[in-house]
Amino acid sequence: MNLKELYAESVFNKDEAISSYLNKRLFSTYNRIVQKITKRKLEGVNIDLGSGDKGFSKYCESIGITSYPYDYPDFDIEKDTLPHENNSIDFVTMNAVIEHIKNPSNILSESYRVLKRGGFIFIRTPNWKMDWKNFYNDPTHVKPYSPETLKNTLELFGFKVIFLEPGLIEKSWFWWKLPDLFKWRVASMLKGGTKSIMCIGLKENTI
Repeated sequence: MNLKELYAESVFNKDEAISSYLNKRLFSTYNRIVQKITKRKLEGVNIDLGSGDKGFSKYCESIGITSYPYDYPDFDIEKDTLPHENNSIDFVTMNAVIEHIKNPSNILSESYRVLKRGGFIFIRTPNWKMDWKNFYNDPTHVKPYSPETLKNTLELFGFKVIFLEPGLIEKSWFWWKLPDLFKWRVASMLKGGTKSIMCIGLKENTI
């Protein structure tokens, strides 16, 4: 069994009740951000990449959102084509995934292709600037990102970045309004805080 298989096996074996609770909070946070910025809500069809125990997809299905989970070994994010038509998906999620792949070109291109115009991509990943000492403690981490790196990467693949903040879950909007100079450090020190990045890209309504 190789490293990827061992990692996949470890994330598949999460307690179902805990997974459901955490994914409910994650979805709620994503939905609140989208409503705040775009006056829309998350609905329709989702693709969850690096889905692990499929907990995010299960929660989406429980509230009437069709969700397709994809993960190793059935789906190779760096090589495989998503089995969906162009402009057919409302939002794509990559929760703690992008840092596990050497080259995001394939999956970002595929995500852009399948998203509808006006569709969203959500990415959460460790913030290299805040957590570089611990990043490689996970032996499956291969590519670190800073907020600037993630923004530049998404823009190269055609996305407009509409949200790029500390990856706080179910916290007040107040913390995201703090000056950039210290908001990341404050977020890391809060109870239930984070050293991660939460980024949302938009496929704009262009022809």
